[in-house]
Amino acid sequence: MKAIFILFAFLIIHSSQAQVFTINHLEKADTKINIFYDLVDTVVSRSYTIALFSSADNFISPLQKVKGDVGLEVKPGRNKKIVWDAKDELGAEFDGSVNLEVRGRVYIPFIQLDGLNAVFRRLTPTEITWTGGTEQNILNIDLYKGDEKIISFPNIANVGHYKITIPYSVKPGKDYRLRITDYKNKDQIVFSQPLEVTRKFPTALKIMPFVLIGMGTIIATSCSPGTENIPDPITP
Repeated sequence: MKAIFILFAFLIIHSSQAQVFTINHLEKADTKINIFYDLVDTVVSRSYTIALFSSADNFISPLQKVKGDVGLEVKPGRNKKIVWDAKDELGAEFDGSVNLEVRGRVYIPFIQLDGLNAVFRRLTPTEITWTGGTEQNILNIDLYKGDEKIISFPNIANVGHYKITIPYSVKPGKDYRLRITDYKNKDQIVFSQPLEVTRKFPTALKIMPFVLIGMGTIIATSCSPGTENIPDPITP
């Protein structure tokens, strides 16, 4: 990648006197582009969906190689920063200019998850429930760990409940999340709170039979006939 020029950036957002968005400055750091902005909202509890688009595809799809204050549920505040890895997104051979466009809207989840279990046991069906959406919504439920998609449960009817069975191949651990989307509208996304994946049976229970077998062997050995000498019979 020889050169990339940022020509403009701006925010498209619901009009309201309570919201002020300002692009402070842009900078090029090696092959990455940093965009600094302020998003001021008088409603502190409100959050936003922020996405970055480019003229490389005529502003059709949001850029994927981004991090920072971008994506779902971005809280208002000052000194926000989006980092775009232009080389990774466009390819090392790209040589030209692109326009960038920042789009945002108030984040309103299209469904609302009910009290989700904080622990999912592998190989054990666990029901999740939700409200909202329409009958036309066909849902994809994905299990994520960080930014990595681990497993998918696709084409789920929006009937308000579904039983998820985590397969044995998923490693036990914390910091997993469920990502629920409408398969026709990728802008409709909901993330669950962090959850934990555990083994079906605790490790201690798995090794218990071997411990019992070992104890049984020791007991059996201690009760076996000894090798003591038996005295000769008394001579008449």
